[in-house]
Amino acid sequence: MKKVFSLLMITMLFAACSSDDDNGNGNVALEGTWKMTAFKSQNAYDINGNGIISNDIMQQTNCYQNETLVFNANVTGADISTSYAEIDLELVAGSTNEYQYTVSCVNENTTSAFTWNQSGNTVNISQSGITFSGTQSVNQITFVIPNGFPIEVTQGNGTAIVTEDLTIVYEK
Repeated sequence: MKKVFSLLMITMLFAACSSDDDNGNGNVALEGTWKMTAFKSQNAYDINGNGIISNDIMQQTNCYQNETLVFNANVTGADISTSYAEIDLELVAGSTNEYQYTVSCVNENTTSAFTWNQSGNTVNISQSGITFSGTQSVNQITFVIPNGFPIEVTQGNGTAIVTEDLTIVYEK
């Protein structure tokens, strides 16, 4: 009987602890550190020249590997950036749709403050007067940033900036 009672107490302890980790809707609590796990462009490219076309910029560039968001209980937070990709593309001579990509991962150590709020599965981050809205699903937050992925395109002596929507996913 003592073993059964001990087993019951341990089970209740684990059940009590696990319910503290969610916010009542099956999602994990927002407070804490979230790591970027996806950084995806609208269109797919072979930026690294390995023959694999993908819209996963993290995979294609090897940049953005240690980016995090830290959510504090007092509705403040920090966006911590350790690198970003500078991507240039140039039209291949004699082609109308083939490009040569040049990628540089620029190391940095930047921390930007933000405030946040959450309503259901919607997470809003406000930073420098701009609000980004994301959707939380269990242990992931997904942000879609319209025109958030700029690419500099060089053709002949001219350059232009092309932008695409960007999808960023963080996991806790």
